[in-house]
Amino acid sequence: MKCPACGAAELVPGTNDTHYTYEGKSTTLPAVNGDFCPACGEAVLDAKESRRINILMRMFNQQVAFKIVDGSKQPSLN
Repeated sequence: MKCPACGAAELVPGTNDTHYTYEGKSTTLPAVNGDFCPACGEAVLDAKESRRINILMRMFNQQVAFKIVDGSKQPSLN
């Protein structure tokens, strides 16, 4: 299957660590299973893997948006 984003290459099945950035903070999402474009890096995931990655992204977003102060969550001012 050609890449739906760039159309330049055939997608290659595999497992890759994927970098994710939210509000200037970055993390690595480990062992993402899907079909990857060698030209542009686009990933096509099945529904189960997409749900897993979305959960990891939301958890990271919450960590960035809130910081722990004296054992309670406080909005980050950064």
